[in-house]
Amino acid sequence: MVKLVEATLSDRKKAYDWLFNSDFSDFLMKLEGFTRETMPAYEDFTGEYWDFFFDGTQPENGRCFKIVDESNNEEVGFIYYMAFHTKEGVAELDVWLKSLEFTGKGIGPSAITKLVQKLNKELGFQTFFMRPAKENTRAVNSYKKAGFNETELVAEDYYKPEFIEEYRKGGYGEGKDVFLLKKV
Repeated sequence: MVKLVEATLSDRKKAYDWLFNSDFSDFLMKLEGFTRETMPAYEDFTGEYWDFFFDGTQPENGRCFKIVDESNNEEVGFIYYMAFHTKEGVAELDVWLKSLEFTGKGIGPSAITKLVQKLNKELGFQTFFMRPAKENTRAVNSYKKAGFNETELVAEDYYKPEFIEEYRKGGYGEGKDVFLLKKV
């Protein structure tokens, strides 16, 4: 159904546009407390989505992949993992599609499953988590289809000590996300 292709630095602007300028960006931005006027600029995005996510120089810390529909070779989204802030063997995942037109077709769960298998086989990651907003029921249901289970976050079990306070609250604020976990 889908294949994962390593993103490059030249793909970073596309990743930004699909996240902040797609037909469902307003919904995603609202979840994070942004408006069109206050959404992060591309320069802010590059300050969080560092070069190593796109150039492959630090696979132990994270990497971004394009999601490609194998039926027509169309790029339909991005998926990435980050592990610079997590304990050994643990990775946090996130995914977004370029348009609502690609939702509800199994693309997200398929990409997530492929990435989990790849990271387990190639880098030895065994524990994966995702933290979508509670209000983003479409994402929560998609991640559950990929084998993730809702559980309570015990930050000390997943984050390195120096990152616990920064990441405990998640991207949406205290209690506004769902902690989803998968162990392989």
